Amino acid sequence: MKRTILIIALGVAFVGASLWLILSGGRSRRATRLKYRLGGAILSLVALASTACGSGEHPMVSCYDPAPPPENYHRWDNGVANSELRNGDIVALSYTCQFGEDVTVSLISDDNDEDRVLCTETYSVKTGNNSLTFTIEAGDYRGRAKLRIEYVKWDDEDQLVHKYDIFVSIVD
Repeated sequence: MKRTILIIALGVAFVGASLWLILSGGRSRRATRLKYRLGGAILSLVALASTACGSGEHPMVSCYDPAPPPENYHRWDNGVANSELRNGDIVALSYTCQFGEDVTVSLISDDNDEDRVLCTETYSVKTGNNSLTFTIEAGDYRGRAKLRIEYVKWDDEDQLVHKYDIFVSIVD
């Protein structure tokens, strides 16, 4: 509020100095100098006001900082992380998509030697909230595994692959 009042007061003074300069026919050095000083003060104050618009935790955040890129968010229902799953179990996934892309959900063995894909499914999602279900089909495999959510985002011409792993155990 104080900045706004100060900017208005400087603006009125600038208009007054401009009128003084016009009425003197542009011959008054004092009016010219005053007009330049008031203009500089207004520009400085406006620049300070526009770059210090944040509040709270980050008070000097610039209003001109770019927005973060959109991300897709997911949530596993029923606390799937670190749980025991069996063949035929259905895992529910709530997925909020900020941009329309394909999402691949895979069950991957977590052996020390080699990771192998036990089952995979690709879903076509639309922008907004989506509900996906993934059926566990591990075959004869028993042990630690990871559920991997993977989606591709195109940034101009570059391909960015985002992966999220959730560790589970496959039991009888």
